[in-house]
Amino acid sequence: MKDLSIQSVIRRKRIRSNYTPSVVYPNRLKRKFHATAPQQKMVTDITYISDGTNFHYLSVIQDLFNNEKQWTRKRDVSEAVIHSIKASNIRLRHTTRD
Repeated sequence: MKDLSIQSVIRRKRIRSNYTPSVVYPNRLKRKFHATAPQQKMVTDITYISDGTNFHYLSVIQDLFNNEKQWTRKRDVSEAVIHSIKASNIRLRHTTRD
């Protein structure tokens, strides 16, 4: 980074008092991450990446059976999630036919 004369941007952390999440979902896996078949247990995460002018949403789905990951980057969050779910279902259909 020094050679390129760039540096990271360090932002101050927000102080939140009395913060309660708007939606809390139950912990269904209860730390039992072992799966015996494909698409039996899947985990997901959505995050956003800024390119300076726009936000891009990254949606990742991981199958805990074989640690296969399917990811999609889109400008619309719902489009990113739907595309990654459809892609993981298509991949499963192709693997079960063989």
